[in-house]
Amino acid sequence: MGFLTLFFSISLILYALILAFFYLGLFKKSVGDSKAQPFVTVVIPAKNEMNNIEKILSDLTNQTYPTDLYEINVVDDESTDVTSNIVHAWIEKHSNIFLYNTSEYASDLKYKKKPLDLGIKKAKGEIILLTDADCRVPKTWIESMASYFEPTIGLVVGYSEVSPTTTRLQEIEALDFQMLLTAARGAVTQNIPFACTGQNLAYRKKAFEDVGGFSSFAHALGGDDNLLMQQIKKSPQWNIVFAYDHAGFVSSPPQSNFRGFISQRARWVSDTFFIKNDDSLFFGIIVITFFVNFLPLAITLNLLWSPFLLVPLIKGLAFKFLCEGIVMLRGTQVFDKKELRRIFPLWFFFQIPYVTLMGFMSFRGKRLSWGGRQT
Repeated sequence: MGFLTLFFSISLILYALILAFFYLGLFKKSVGDSKAQPFVTVVIPAKNEMNNIEKILSDLTNQTYPTDLYEINVVDDESTDVTSNIVHAWIEKHSNIFLYNTSEYASDLKYKKKPLDLGIKKAKGEIILLTDADCRVPKTWIESMASYFEPTIGLVVGYSEVSPTTTRLQEIEALDFQMLLTAARGAVTQNIPFACTGQNLAYRKKAFEDVGGFSSFAHALGGDDNLLMQQIKKSPQWNIVFAYDHAGFVSSPPQSNFRGFISQRARWVSDTFFIKNDDSLFFGIIVITFFVNFLPLAITLNLLWSPFLLVPLIKGLAFKFLCEGIVMLRGTQVFDKKELRRIFPLWFFFQIPYVTLMGFMSFRGKRLSWGGRQT
């Protein structure tokens, strides 16, 4: 049983060093200073989004960016509802909205990557800007994200938050996502980008083409954001920055129930073993994060036979709480989400079984789907 506590202690030390790295990166800012106004293509993949598509189109057609300098490519991924009909109605009023359908597109790409690839191939823009059909964007979104594209910038990681929240579970989800983006920002600003979100992401079309698009991970469930970023990161030609400006922040609705939350997170971790091949350092961080959450559960189970483990368990959890709390305080300050601080104790205990579960579910990637799409 001493092995468990020793392993837990070592994992905690490594975890604390990782959090310290993220924390230091939160004091650096990457400000968008470019005055150029490149042509931008916003790509929106949509599958059965009749309840959301009008909201995002309303946001996108009321931008501060010049209308003649951007287009909106909506890609209907074989919807069975009236999504296409709604988009057609908007096309009649707006000349910069275009609709494409994956049913007419032959591609080996799987899941969400197929509609994204079609939208990018049809893009006239130098800059590809991505969000989801159920997200909401501010009127300054395109202007803000485009301002980060200095000549050497290949990809811009945008910030997204879960909002609005009405239940405790949704508040936990919001803080969980906040912590993920806090870590992402801390890493990107120190020039070691690990993660990003397709809810708010921009990259040069040339950078996308230079790395072969999604081809190197065509059959992965996800990868349209993180795995693509890993490919662009390898290129010495391009740099990656984080969009700090609040004018470019995006909001995403919370999951309606626990099952939806777990299903979404399972999709996110489904490509863990692709990451192992692309970025061993990031994979190592994932493994350490898993063990600092799994080992407390393992030690707890052994308390029945070895009650002396209780003291090192409590000390370890207290140390973990302190380290994560420091990062949380800085992250909620940076992103102006201080109202999430009160949910931190609940999130802290929730994430221990949740991260453990996600670790085991990372082996189930091929059994999952995106928007009902199994291929």
